[in-house]
Amino acid sequence: MALHDEEQRQLEEIERRLAEDDPRLAQRLEKLRPLGVSRIGLAILGMLALFVGGLVTIAIGAEISSPVLGIVGVVLAVGLPTVIIWRLWLRRLR
Repeated sequence: MALHDEEQRQLEEIERRLAEDDPRLAQRLEKLRPLGVSRIGLAILGMLALFVGGLVTIAIGAEISSPVLGIVGVVLAVGLPTVIIWRLWLRRLR
């Protein structure tokens, strides 16, 4: 969730004051920042995992002749990634 402009400005002001008051602490905290993994990157990784998992489920369903497992595999491989893409697209329109 992105910060509003005012919140972002306040956060930058707090960071600036911290760096002025205690530069050593500010440097240590800078090293602790998490890696910037974007939502899009996580969504792509999730969709890839769903697709592969769905294909494996379809293959297992075909091997044991289970139509229910085949349907679950199709939903995993196609349905859920489609829902993720749809939600990301709708979020961009806002």
